[in-house]
Amino acid sequence: MTEGRDGRIVTFYSYKGGTGRTMALANVCWILAANGKRVLAMDWDLEAPGLHRFFHPFFDRAVLDATTGVIDMMGDYVWAVTDGRPHTGPWHLPYARIRPHAVSVEWDFPDGGSLDLVSAGRRSSSYSAQVTAFDWDNFYERLGGGQFLDAMRADMRRHYDYVLLDSRTGLSDTADICTAHLPDVLVDCFTFSDQSIDGAAAVAREIRERYGDRGIRILPVPMRIDEGERERADAGRALARMRFDGLPDVPASCADAYWASVEIPYRPYYAYEETLAVFGDQAGTPASLLSAFERLTALITEGEVTALPPIEEEIRLRYRDAFTRRRPRVPRPVVYVDHAPQDESWAQWALVLLTSEGYQVLLRQPGEAEAGETADEVAGEVSDGAGDGGYHRTVVLLSPSYVGSTAGRARWEAWTSAASRDAGGTSRAPVLPVVVGDSARRRRCRCGVP
Repeated sequence: MTEGRDGRIVTFYSYKGGTGRTMALANVCWILAANGKRVLAMDWDLEAPGLHRFFHPFFDRAVLDATTGVIDMMGDYVWAVTDGRPHTGPWHLPYARIRPHAVSVEWDFPDGGSLDLVSAGRRSSSYSAQVTAFDWDNFYERLGGGQFLDAMRADMRRHYDYVLLDSRTGLSDTADICTAHLPDVLVDCFTFSDQSIDGAAAVAREIRERYGDRGIRILPVPMRIDEGERERADAGRALARMRFDGLPDVPASCADAYWASVEIPYRPYYAYEETLAVFGDQAGTPASLLSAFERLTALITEGEVTALPPIEEEIRLRYRDAFTRRRPRVPRPVVYVDHAPQDESWAQWALVLLTSEGYQVLLRQPGEAEAGETADEVAGEVSDGAGDGGYHRTVVLLSPSYVGSTAGRARWEAWTSAASRDAGGTSRAPVLPVVVGDSARRRRCRCGVP
């Protein structure tokens, strides 16, 4: 592994949610890694982490959930500062090392490329409390948080060519860290709504005015552009250029080309799942989302990386399918039809009738009951919530043949006995008796059913 890379840190920020910021970051990460770059993706959206979802086919989720992340790094540093021990020299450096918290995406990137992910934090029951309780003012003002972040920034740049930070939306301490303290490049994402344009432009102006000495390169990026409303889109473009006056910092002759190339279109296909466009789109399609992310990558890298290397079509389609969400299977209610062997025709009638209503039907004869079942166990077969996430009931086809058999009578008496002890039937669904057979014989059937 080559050390001392002096990599660049790129923050993806949006003032409002719903811009497609995280998706853009994930695709740019992949394009960079596929071009031989060592890339780190870091989830700083602590209140609503979700960056990992764009890479879920490529790592073990259990490993990611068990691995520490951003909030754990902060917490460990705060604990070390306040543990009462004296600290001298660069004692904080071990706490700022990023690689112990990184999980690698399992993909064979060419030319030494790699893609690591640092999550917002280890997923546990205490995660939300950790994030809510963290005192950012105290971290900065009293605990030397600035030196910790400087050390972390230096460590990330030393080990990676590109570090992409997914920032929290809006105005907050964590957003300030991502937009002002850490980055070399700020990708300022917005849609063409007034709130989104005005908020993103205000943040860009503040970064330029207050942190101009940092030399942060600001790239305004319009996102989710729907050409179905062409006139409104053109009005949004004009307003955005007015609000971002002077940005990006390019010669006036290049401004038109920048704004024409930087837009990220809206594609409904990607609105339903966290699918990487590097697998969802065919390469070389100019109007695709992938082509837009390639152009954005070229702007971020100042032309060093301009395209995704080809992926074999069979592989692309296979992984595209891996991102596709399947309709969850809803357990069908199960109905057992208890019947005597002589009443098989009635059982088949019940099977057809109940199946047509969406039930899963299992035919069962009294002798097939499990040996040693108690009355409560028999009655418990109809309890709500039983089985594989649904429930089941029992329909008993009462006939002279059923109650005339030893096994049938035993099961019927067990059910009626349990029902009498459970007056009201509040804890379990009732067994449903259906009397079948000749009506004259039915009156002589001493089964307790009128």
